[in-house]
Amino acid sequence: MKTKNNTGLLFIFAFLISGLFLTALFVKDSFSQTTVNITAANDNTLYEDANGLTSNGAGQYFFTGMTAQSSIRRGLIKFDLSSIPKCAVVTSVTLKLHMSKTISGNKTVELRKLSESWGESTSAPGGEEGFGAAAEPGDATWVHRFFDTENWGRDGGVFSTTVSASLPVGGVGFYTWGSTSQMINDVQDWLDDSTLNNGWLLLGDESATATAKRFDTHENITSANRPVLTVTYNLISLNLTSFIEGFWNGTSMISDTARVYLRNSVSPYAIVDSSKSVLNQNGLGSFCFFTAAGGNYYIVAKHRNSIETWSKLPVSFVNGVSTVYNFSTAANKAYGDNLILNAAKYCIYGGDVNKDDIIDASDVSDVDNDALNAVSGYVKTDLTGDDFVDSADLSIVDNNSLNSISIQRP
Repeated sequence: MKTKNNTGLLFIFAFLISGLFLTALFVKDSFSQTTVNITAANDNTLYEDANGLTSNGAGQYFFTGMTAQSSIRRGLIKFDLSSIPKCAVVTSVTLKLHMSKTISGNKTVELRKLSESWGESTSAPGGEEGFGAAAEPGDATWVHRFFDTENWGRDGGVFSTTVSASLPVGGVGFYTWGSTSQMINDVQDWLDDSTLNNGWLLLGDESATATAKRFDTHENITSANRPVLTVTYNLISLNLTSFIEGFWNGTSMISDTARVYLRNSVSPYAIVDSSKSVLNQNGLGSFCFFTAAGGNYYIVAKHRNSIETWSKLPVSFVNGVSTVYNFSTAANKAYGDNLILNAAKYCIYGGDVNKDDIIDASDVSDVDNDALNAVSGYVKTDLTGDDFVDSADLSIVDNNSLNSISIQRP
């Protein structure tokens, strides 16, 4: 894991998840990456049991491998990733577990991505917990994802044939899996679509007896021994407010797609990155950038039939923090004050139908022709977003053409 310099800032957050505390420690600096340490949200053990009556939802330990009695144990673990922003690009993932008891020497323990969801309820064995306890409603068992109403697709859990990571585990102590490309892919998939986040299954050596390993869970009384997932990621994102002249009626805006470019702050102002998103009824859109690093950039908003609009000055983007910019509060939020006041909001000029960076007679002609022909649908000459080209659209383009509205940029 990359070591941060002393300019980093530490942010400690506590998240209450399903009655349990999820602690996340963030390390970030302006032009580097962000690292977050997350304790497990759920863990359990699948105890080999043809009837699926055994579980360990609230115990202090979970298990892998095979017992001396030739009974298989498989560990389940899952982390809540909601503390990581949706735009994050994962660059490193490690999993640290504390192994607290064993009946064998070095044995390989693999991480396998789970394909089905599963539960952790209140079953809590006593003692060493190696044989589990009676499953409670909602617990994962060898047969059930959620006892006793939903079964696994196959007994013993449904998981990927691809090994996400593997590690030889020997004596008592801490063990760290990763970072591997597959672990990174797993976590990125879970971030991109949280419904896919079923966590990992820990698969021990099941080829011989007496290979079992016991690991500490997120309920363990020793907090330092609880599972920790460490994720490092890049994040450059923008929450932009930008109203489109004809789409804004003074109360709400008709939602539409826009693209935002980040351009260098010095000539020739090259494009560094771009992102497409929807500006909603409040003019707000969230844009994710996957190439740009932290730095200062001009924000350039581009809409299908509006004038390309630049921010007044370069705007600072900090890795790990969503930048906020609002074009609607003042004319001088745009370069050259290139905004029009409409119903108390400064809006991007509409009417650049042919996207040549000026609103002129050619744009008027396009709108006029479509209005005469009563063209409807999602078309570039519809400047009001009502899916119909008419006199309202013609009025906008005509006024802006008379005023020779064009792009203003450094």
